[in-house]
Amino acid sequence: GERCGGRRQQDPADRRPLISCVLRGRVRNVAWLATLASLATGGLRTVAPRRMVQPSAWPTLWSAAGRAAAAGTSPAAFAPPVAFAAPVSVAPLAALAAHPRPVFGSTEVRAAQAARVAPATRFLSLARAPRAMRAAGSPSMPEALSEIQEPRAREAAERYAMVDLELPAAYTDGPIGAAFIGPDAELAARTPEQSPVLLLHGFDSSAMEFRRLIPELEALGVAVHALDILGWGFGDVRRARDFSPAAKRAQLFAFWQTQLQGRPMILGGASLGGGIAIDFAAAHPEAVERLVLVDPQGFIDGAPRVGPLGPLGIQLLRSWPLRWLANQLAYYDKARYATDDAIRIGRLHVYVDTWDEASLNYLESGGYTLSPLVGKMRVPTLLLWGEQDEILDGSEQVPRFLQELQGPVQMEWIPECGHVPHLEQPARAAALIAAFVSPGARGP
Repeated sequence: GERCGGRRQQDPADRRPLISCVLRGRVRNVAWLATLASLATGGLRTVAPRRMVQPSAWPTLWSAAGRAAAAGTSPAAFAPPVAFAAPVSVAPLAALAAHPRPVFGSTEVRAAQAARVAPATRFLSLARAPRAMRAAGSPSMPEALSEIQEPRAREAAERYAMVDLELPAAYTDGPIGAAFIGPDAELAARTPEQSPVLLLHGFDSSAMEFRRLIPELEALGVAVHALDILGWGFGDVRRARDFSPAAKRAQLFAFWQTQLQGRPMILGGASLGGGIAIDFAAAHPEAVERLVLVDPQGFIDGAPRVGPLGPLGIQLLRSWPLRWLANQLAYYDKARYATDDAIRIGRLHVYVDTWDEASLNYLESGGYTLSPLVGKMRVPTLLLWGEQDEILDGSEQVPRFLQELQGPVQMEWIPECGHVPHLEQPARAAALIAAFVSPGARGP
């Protein structure tokens, strides 16, 4: 998510995933984008189910695509030397090269045109999955939930609740529904003296991200809330007009006041969620007692402004091939965790009706500026980092966090783990968090 949503200050030459090229407005030719979609779908989806481009080939594709986009290369000229896991049909590419623009004419001509181009562009117009009816006090969930197999994911979906929040009129036209996973009622009743614990997910995700961590924390006596950040997840945000960092901060403040009764809390976040926690703590230090940062984004500032091709970029962001690539980067043990089911869980929220608009609005807002805020953190902080993180290199990021965080810092490396310790090593992460949150809890 970070490579899609921000600029790496420390290494401007670092390759970013293809979506970053699209969202930064460097694609000058819509037909070229459709050709790229053809390459992705032809190579990744149409030859055989789930047979993907070899991961080692993606850097070559990014590099070639970037050069072609920057030069405005026509579809016919774009032919990067990529090694695919299965042969790629060139028919969609030939069709687009022959007809780079819509052809108007007889019904037969238009039908033939559509037949030629459809295989190349079908993944850019994914149909919305219907959403189930919402029970009082809980969000509706996309019917695609029925395709998900992981028991912890289905259990997390069943635990979702909804609370109405009033945000300033600058951001909404009325109350919005904030979706969250609440604490086990019996555990919360047994631990009234515990400071509230609130977890924030990463870029373009949902609280389902904590489906494995929450049960582990509850087994150690820690009651937890996990919130869907405004514009992502499953909240009812039809009355929202703004999904910028300021609006997301206002949602978090309203949730803290309404659902957590304004009690000083322990605020945790993973990836961009860690950055959002830093942003909130800087704006409302009275609300944050401690921080838990899990492979956090802290020194990547801004989000790309998408421009006129934004809707196409957003459709690419929701696509299976890009989500597959993100899944591969996120985990250390890819064979065990980077599964098709994980992709289905990670993109379940994109079926929410307001997802496209909210995502575009956030990117157009410019995103978060976090690097000036890290040095303002003066509360005790637990910093967890996967040793094999391929998205945010801990050897680069951790020393800077340790240098700039002003409060006491407990740093813990998580072995055999990528970017998501809460998903890949939930028991270890939970033990460390529980010991930090409640000194009397059983430690690691």
